[in-house]
Amino acid sequence: MQPTILAIIGKPLAGKDTQADLLVTAHENAVKISTGHIIRAVREEGETHRFWPLIGPYIEMEKHGVKLPDPEIMNMLGTIIREQVSDGKKLLVIAGSPRSLDQLEGFMSISKDVNANLLIAHLDTTDSQTYARSANRNEGRIDDTPEVHAVRLEEYRTHVEPVVDKLQKENHIIEIDGMKSKEVVFSMLEREVNRRMFDPEITLPAMARR
Repeated sequence: MQPTILAIIGKPLAGKDTQADLLVTAHENAVKISTGHIIRAVREEGETHRFWPLIGPYIEMEKHGVKLPDPEIMNMLGTIIREQVSDGKKLLVIAGSPRSLDQLEGFMSISKDVNANLLIAHLDTTDSQTYARSANRNEGRIDDTPEVHAVRLEEYRTHVEPVVDKLQKENHIIEIDGMKSKEVVFSMLEREVNRRMFDPEITLPAMARR
């Protein structure tokens, strides 16, 4: 079976990492690749991390909720994706990217390079819901403040919304109501992903477009 790259995008605290974890648990030969987790690992480990030369010079930007440069992010993700496909992974769930039109082009190029089917899902949530989730997360993260969350939402509107708009117009995106419970969101996402993994040529149904 052809490998599938599933990129999950949405506002901060839309549930991208949660759904990625659930999908990886449900599928054999699956792996989660979280852009945010990798960047935080680079910050915590410092200069000994293998991606420090790429990410290190920009690491302070992450503290303030600002998107890191596209070439460095795609270089990092491309390396990881190629490694995981070579390792035999059949479902690669990317949480938090693509975060710009340039990153979208990068994902399309990488998917062709590794002969993978590329799926992109958008978890749709309101700003107020993401603020509520941020206030309740209690993970001690430096970006879990209302001020930084506001910056992250503005970054989403500036960089990610154009990706969503483009893919919606082209009917190349899986739209999921992220306001539902995580179990309901997973059920909807899992159904759509399973259909496309086994039939990559399937057309998005009308019900997937809201």
